[in-house]
Amino acid sequence: MTELKRKVTRRTRGAYPVLYRHPEPIVVSLDVGDLLTFRAARRRGVWTLPIDAAFRYAVRAKAFHESTEKRRGKLTRKGGR
Repeated sequence: MTELKRKVTRRTRGAYPVLYRHPEPIVVSLDVGDLLTFRAARRRGVWTLPIDAAFRYAVRAKAFHESTEKRRGKLTRKGGR
């Protein structure tokens, strides 16, 4: 694995309606100092967060999704009797 020594910027393949009504690609940067930077393509507004916060959010989202699916499975089995 290589260390991040300079900024790496990429544009998403898909367009997403995150900030505006019309979907736009999102530009994502991995910055030195373990930061993620987001902005809408062709826009100036920038949002930055530490990479550990993004990882923490991903772990919590997955746990929430799994618990929701588990509850749905139990509800389906009870209703099927």
